[in-house]
Amino acid sequence: MLAILAGMLSLVPPMFAGAVAGNEPHSAARQVLAALRYAHSRAVASRRPVAFTLDLDRRRYQVDGRPAVALPSSLAYTLITAESEVRDGGSGAIRFYADGSASGGRITLGNDAVTYRLDVAWLSGRVTLLE
Repeated sequence: MLAILAGMLSLVPPMFAGAVAGNEPHSAARQVLAALRYAHSRAVASRRPVAFTLDLDRRRYQVDGRPAVALPSSLAYTLITAESEVRDGGSGAIRFYADGSASGGRITLGNDAVTYRLDVAWLSGRVTLLE
């Protein structure tokens, strides 16, 4: 009986590690979603444009006036944004405006198992998350 229990417990760490790795894309997508929505609400509240910048090379993002936040290096990222928001060095921005609109764009992130897509509508600035 003790040998069976020990054998079962030896399976738990590998199973848990796989579950945590599977949650990494979801957690990163929710984190970026929250930052985009924060940038949108801050632009409307402050009545000033606020940029969400994604640095693909360094795998990090930043909202104007806040520190940069690192993203998991194990995930793949893409950014589609307005040509005027493309920056040097593999980065670009999605800009939110005081009237609630945005420059618009799409961010994808994920791994071989799952990909998430975050869309920012240019007219409304609405941010949506799709799996």
